[in-house]
Amino acid sequence: FARVLDFSSGTNFYRVRAWLSAVNIIHDHPVTGLGLDQFLYAFRGKYILPDAWQEPNLSHPHNILLDFWIRLGISGVVLLIGLQAVFWQKAIHLYRYLRERDTLYFALIIGVVGSMINLIGHGMIDNSVYVEDLAFVFVLLLALVQIDKERVIY
Repeated sequence: FARVLDFSSGTNFYRVRAWLSAVNIIHDHPVTGLGLDQFLYAFRGKYILPDAWQEPNLSHPHNILLDFWIRLGISGVVLLIGLQAVFWQKAIHLYRYLRERDTLYFALIIGVVGSMINLIGHGMIDNSVYVEDLAFVFVLLLALVQIDKERVIY
């Protein structure tokens, strides 16, 4: 735990360098990004910082916002923010509605909210959506807040 906030060496050092490289990529390609799964090639080829030469095989920028932007351009940022806004609006509405009415679905919404918090938290420092298993989880969480509260039957 002593090195958890040490950004001068180890995994934290390389993560910060990946973020800086991602910012440089965005500076050069702000509107269109690079396209799906192109970070590795750009990072390894042109954007790797000299002091991060020991980690040339990073395939993503280790940040959800930077990842969406690099893969999809500025529209990816808009998409991510839009999806999150709708998710949280629906989740809060369902939380309030189901709290007194249906304990089973209320528990489900609590789990969905916690899972999305975890996904976003994990996405701030590592991969978040653009791997198969995490993509399934992300879409499942988005779908679960689409519960029609008026049609909940047993």
